[in-house]
Amino acid sequence: MSQISDAAEPEHLTRTTSWLEQVKLHMRAHNSAPLTAQQHERLQIARANGVEPWAAFDQIVGADNVWF
Repeated sequence: MSQISDAAEPEHLTRTTSWLEQVKLHMRAHNSAPLTAQQHERLQIARANGVEPWAAFDQIVGADNVWF
């Protein structure tokens, strides 16, 4: 028989991440430049149209928008 811990999961493991937070995580992973106002507006439209965060990042921000 295995013992199950009753310790609570850390908050960062149990909270849900918003759609825009997911896009920003993709941006961080790719070291992307900050969003322009136009990109932010296009992301809001993509979210309203049901586009997944990764696809929206890829289409609007792009992995080639990287700071060096």
